[in-house]
Amino acid sequence: MDAVKHGPVRGESGFTLIEMLVVLVIIGIVVAMIGVNLAPDPRQALETEAQRLALLLQQARDEAMTSGTRIAFSAEKQEYRFWQAPSRSTEKPGDAAKTWQAHPDRELYKPRSLAGSIRVDEMRINQQPVDMHLQKIVFTPSGMTLPFRVTLSDGVLRVAISGNAIGEIEVDKGPPGS
Repeated sequence: MDAVKHGPVRGESGFTLIEMLVVLVIIGIVVAMIGVNLAPDPRQALETEAQRLALLLQQARDEAMTSGTRIAFSAEKQEYRFWQAPSRSTEKPGDAAKTWQAHPDRELYKPRSLAGSIRVDEMRINQQPVDMHLQKIVFTPSGMTLPFRVTLSDGVLRVAISGNAIGEIEVDKGPPGS
């Protein structure tokens, strides 16, 4: 019996160059998709911060109505806080500006910093720009308040939170790309 000689067997061990390249392309696509999903979208971060602030403003308005006390909001460039005034019956004449104190609810109304490079760009009360260091948006027990607008920005992106005289508060995202 003669032994039949066969050539080398192909394809049984290792990968071809094409198979390796296909795997690398797939890995590259997956890594790129993960990177896009993990990179923060500045527009989304700004809108999220505006929604959070709008909800806190709504909560402050509701609490002013239910507790019978005045609650105020003030802002500086990257920070904002809530204040509470005693009831009018315990307030001395001429003391209105001096009676504001940090809101006693240290969890919900604690002073907060805005995320990243987001800042309070402008605050308007009754359609007039105000000095954010001196004036506050005041929520009264009656539920009525002066119309206001707080504009947040992150570079060229801007989002405004508006409140009307009957206490409705909404986020105005503006036109796309603004």
